[in-house]
Amino acid sequence: MVNRRIFWAVQGVLIGKMGYTTLAGVSSTVNGSDIYHDSTVMNPVMGVQSVGITTNFNLEQAFELGQLALYENIEEVPDIEVTMEKVIDGAPLIYHLATPGATGAGLVGRSTARCDVRLAIYDDTAELAGGAGNKLQAEVYCSGMYVSSIAYSFPVDGNCTESVTLVGNHKEWIDSGGEASVLNVFTDTAALGMGTLASPTAAPSGVQRRENVDVYNSTFPAEITSSGVDGGLEFTSTDRKVHINSISTSADLGREEIRELGKKGPYFRYVTFPLEVTCDFEVTATSGDFVNAFEEGRSSDKKNLNDRTIIVVLDEGLAVNLGTKNKLSSVTYGGGDTGGGNSTITFSYSTFNDFTVTHPRDPMTQTDSAVLTRV
Repeated sequence: MVNRRIFWAVQGVLIGKMGYTTLAGVSSTVNGSDIYHDSTVMNPVMGVQSVGITTNFNLEQAFELGQLALYENIEEVPDIEVTMEKVIDGAPLIYHLATPGATGAGLVGRSTARCDVRLAIYDDTAELAGGAGNKLQAEVYCSGMYVSSIAYSFPVDGNCTESVTLVGNHKEWIDSGGEASVLNVFTDTAALGMGTLASPTAAPSGVQRRENVDVYNSTFPAEITSSGVDGGLEFTSTDRKVHINSISTSADLGREEIRELGKKGPYFRYVTFPLEVTCDFEVTATSGDFVNAFEEGRSSDKKNLNDRTIIVVLDEGLAVNLGTKNKLSSVTYGGGDTGGGNSTITFSYSTFNDFTVTHPRDPMTQTDSAVLTRV
């Protein structure tokens, strides 16, 4: 039967090492839910909120003397972009699943890893992708994908999320005709940890929200945690100078192609170091931003800014470490107008090449005996 529409319940996403077609097996059980962390198999991405795929066919025109008409419209290598967003919930991160075989937790250690992405579409009458009696209608297979950008958002309203963009040059749609294709990704949903119609899988650690941001084990800049740039009230549970509304951090890896004669496609897409890493803190103001900007800098050292350390930690174990050399790039005070809103301050920080993301379910460090614990 042909689908009349596609919606979230009939789609499933897997990520795995490039060229692998083995389904994930049960590795360990956490809070009654099976979590997968094997870097040599296709792993289901849990907590996915959205998936988008964009294909651009790059054309280059050739003209010739003697005629106005186009001589040839030359087709270059197509560009494939896959964007995904998931809630942070104790399950493996997209960033980690998409960098199998990484040699380190930082940007360089994950920069050369490639992955395959598979999106399966089932009957539009399904309540669970791959559930009993549901047929696979189509599957899209994207091969040799690189991580191109990563972003984490920790809002005061809503869920903490991870957003990842993958880029590559190969995409293949497979019309299964209701039968198994190259990889029927959710044939056995119970074995894959995706739950059953009677007992759907829950978030392993619970979806992380504002109360799960571990502000006491995180490290925030002095501009956020005190009344002045280098001193003032300490950031404690009973006395805060500001109240944080949201934190967002991102890195754009800006992949560039290296090509060679005799081959149409690139043999590598490298990260364009140095790359900027940004982090924004929006706070509800209870006083001014207390950031001075002197034309000649401070009298003591002729500077306005100091290096800051930024580490954001969640209860379920995620830690985003931006290193020790973050500097304030801008501060914006606004709001509090006659419409009734509160005054807010946005502190924007910038650093380069420092973006280390660690998680208890990272395939690079995971062992079968590991158990996810609440921090």
